[in-house]
Amino acid sequence: GMAYPSSWFQSMNSMFIWMLAPVFAWIWIALGSREPSTPVKFSFGLLSVGAGFAVLVVAAQLAAGGVQVSPLWLTVVYLLHTVGELCLSPVGLSAMTKLAPARIGGLIMGVWFLATSVGNFIAGRLAGFYEQMPLPTLFTTIALLGIVAGLLLLLLSPSIKRMMGEVN
Repeated sequence: GMAYPSSWFQSMNSMFIWMLAPVFAWIWIALGSREPSTPVKFSFGLLSVGAGFAVLVVAAQLAAGGVQVSPLWLTVVYLLHTVGELCLSPVGLSAMTKLAPARIGGLIMGVWFLATSVGNFIAGRLAGFYEQMPLPTLFTTIALLGIVAGLLLLLLSPSIKRMMGEVN
């Protein structure tokens, strides 16, 4: 019953990062030698983002059926996407600095951010399908892409870990 401007949802990602970043740091440290490798953490991130879009599928199907959906659906999506981001972003930046030769460390960090911008471009192109297909179909496609990519990366993680040598 309270007015909640939709623009306030933009702060949820930041709020969840502030709340969860120390928790994730503690988890990785507490796991010690059982800490998952970087590729496994990446796969967790992709699976979490895919799960977030799967939540959107359910909400979009309800909305398409004329049901007013709660903003809590979007809150759950932001939570899952933030968990995914925390499994990808800091882990990826750390891996880039550890895997890159010292003389081109800065260049490799730039490539990491370039990859992020390319990902944002692709996401924008996918959003262009909004007018051509129903939201449940669009969200299902994106969810499946994330989940399949996460599972594939999970399968390939042992091989990738071997190629990374001593870097976790």
